[in-house]
Amino acid sequence: MARNFVNRFNHRYGKVFPEPAAFNFGGELVRVPSLDGSGKMSKSVNQFATIYLSDDNDLIQKKVMKAKMDSGPTNNNSPKSPEVENIFLLMNLVSDPDTVKKFDEDYSNCTIKYGDLKRQLGEDMVRFISPVREKAEAIRNDAKYLKEVMEKGAEKARKSAKATIDLVRNAMGLNY
Repeated sequence: MARNFVNRFNHRYGKVFPEPAAFNFGGELVRVPSLDGSGKMSKSVNQFATIYLSDDNDLIQKKVMKAKMDSGPTNNNSPKSPEVENIFLLMNLVSDPDTVKKFDEDYSNCTIKYGDLKRQLGEDMVRFISPVREKAEAIRNDAKYLKEVMEKGAEKARKSAKATIDLVRNAMGLNY
């Protein structure tokens, strides 16, 4: 929607706004799959297939243990089913490469135990998410810091909004 509005405004009044683009920290954008493999992790799709940063460690483990799996490989080096591939995608995001390699080899050799795989994924997700959750909790509990951030943000937003409004008024010829 933002792109549509920007393009429409820029077409009518001249280039005022840059076209919006997805933000990332310089790396490749990553799509995080849901635990049930039906799509991306999203609060609007399936709450039991989505891991929230606010979930406690036990809940994360329980959700991971409920992830869909197939009946297991029957031949060496057989391709992974979508459900298993999904778990490996998640594991690649949060686990040590050696751990992923070990489970990948176990799958290829038909010796994989899905319970162990999901337990390891759960532990790695907890290890990955815990620092983020703790930092967010510390920030929520620091009222002085939150007030300071809001005040600085409001001042910065006021300056930016005033500059943008001036640009828009000039572009539209509303100089009064």
